[in-house]
Amino acid sequence: MREFSDQPIKRCAIYTRKSTTHLLDHEVNSLVTQREISSAYIKSQQYKGWVELPQHHDDGGHSGSGLERPALAELMRDIEAGKVDAVVVYKIDRLTRSLLDFVRLIEMFDRQSITLVSISQAFDTSDSMGRMILNVLLTFSQFERELIAERVRDSIRTRKRHGRIHGGLPPFGYIAGTDGIHIDEAEAAIVRFIFTEFLRTRRYTAVMRAVREAGYCSSVKLSRRGVPRGGTPMSPGTVYGILRNPIYVGQIHGHDTTYQGLHKPLISEATWVAAQALSEKRKKRSPHAKATHHFLAGLLWDDLGRHMLLDLNWQRGRTYCAYVSSNAAWSQVEYRRAYRCNADNLDRTVLAAVCEFLGDRGKLRGALKGLGLFGNELDQLAARGKVLSTTLEDIRPEWRADLFRALVHRIEIAEEVVSVTFRSLELRRLMAWDGKTAFRGRAADWPCSDACYVLDVDVRVITAERWPSLHIRPRPDAPGALPDPKLVDLIRAARKAQILVDEHRDLSIEALAKKQGCRPTHFARLIRLNYLAPDIATSILDGTQPTSLDRKTLLDSNVPTSWSVQRKLFGFPAQERALAPRTLYGRGLWPSSAGRRPASE
Repeated sequence: MREFSDQPIKRCAIYTRKSTTHLLDHEVNSLVTQREISSAYIKSQQYKGWVELPQHHDDGGHSGSGLERPALAELMRDIEAGKVDAVVVYKIDRLTRSLLDFVRLIEMFDRQSITLVSISQAFDTSDSMGRMILNVLLTFSQFERELIAERVRDSIRTRKRHGRIHGGLPPFGYIAGTDGIHIDEAEAAIVRFIFTEFLRTRRYTAVMRAVREAGYCSSVKLSRRGVPRGGTPMSPGTVYGILRNPIYVGQIHGHDTTYQGLHKPLISEATWVAAQALSEKRKKRSPHAKATHHFLAGLLWDDLGRHMLLDLNWQRGRTYCAYVSSNAAWSQVEYRRAYRCNADNLDRTVLAAVCEFLGDRGKLRGALKGLGLFGNELDQLAARGKVLSTTLEDIRPEWRADLFRALVHRIEIAEEVVSVTFRSLELRRLMAWDGKTAFRGRAADWPCSDACYVLDVDVRVITAERWPSLHIRPRPDAPGALPDPKLVDLIRAARKAQILVDEHRDLSIEALAKKQGCRPTHFARLIRLNYLAPDIATSILDGTQPTSLDRKTLLDSNVPTSWSVQRKLFGFPAQERALAPRTLYGRGLWPSSAGRRPASE
């Protein structure tokens, strides 16, 4: 036993996976079986110092074709934190079925000196033979997965060529039968109504409004397990999908063509052709947001957490591009303005900031140290920063979108600061980029590491405010509201003092106070009262101010310049406004449940 106690402790994490959710709710399932077998194997290796970690890394219902799995991502984070020495799996295909993903995982394991052990295949990666066998097994696992996928695709194509729908719930307007799908007359009437309205009004907006006013809802259909789906108001996406689905003219949409179906059509061929011609005519023409070279779309948020999207406007034949905050309802209620940044200026600013960061050896070394790099390797990578900075400035515009999408996790826009968050893994890969081909990230590696570096750039990129935030409302009809004469006189005295300052710029504050008939300190306090928020001043004139606010409190307070702080200080509620309901399709309010009419009526 003394000999065993001298062995170094090897902390072992067990990883289990099941491709489907079938039987996962049972007490004993595949994940439990894999864990028990792996745990027993670890106990048999206790003489080598192996110890099982208590954390469970179980992925139920996740395919092995990719790395986007929550338990696997948690395992990789534990490995990066130095909490794991070995990863134990029941079979190697439980970890991944992709040879490319396996190579990436092995690179990460080698970087952290992690041993991979497969129990049923009796090998580990601590020697060259185990690595060779592992590569051979992964090749066959990937081959098996691809064969299964090909068989499924061939089966779907064959059924569609014979005019049959392959699996899933029947489309709106049809019900499933033993010999295919059949027409549901109640839903078929709604489908014909949608096509008729589209051809009559020639506008998607009008069709959405007609469906909304009619109160139509999607049909309730049962899944294979008997779970009901549907019964909700028809969304704009559902209506648009109906107008574009060839199944209603008796055809089935294939991968690159359509096939004649065995089911009965709901509309005539002439109606379908006319609707598709109109739909093609109404497609948005270029310039389109996706057709521009603005490469920051999808990466921008403001400091309030609102996503910023690329917005295009056309005026007098010229296109104006801007990144705009999503105008969330809560931000409108709180009078939070939507940030708007000129797209060209922001692109240039961020590109210049990233190039400057790459050329600054000190900042670049700090970012790379987050990956555990040090010594000669760190110095060699940091030395390439200036070369990459020059390369990044001169690359093709069409390459920038992929590069920034890989390198940058998030860009946050504030009033005076732009914060760029880099993915450290992709920053390490960028150091080896030669600039001769487009740089593309490895999205499958991103869940495996959350190491990031934040670069703060002191710059103002937000354009001037477009809509006013002055909160002045008409005098309310409140019979009990009586203005406080002392407060009203104080507001008027403050305005009189400001007029004296404007008209007598040649006088000192002592002389101005003498004209006002007060002391200089009192005169200074009166001037500060002119900084009151307009809604506070109007409330005092209307007599609707809080009862706790009196002349002494207002005069003795050091009035802050922030209007929101003034409201807190003097007991006024935060300014909010009621939003009028919008009626544009896809953004409006649908009828209440009392006004809805199900499709089956």
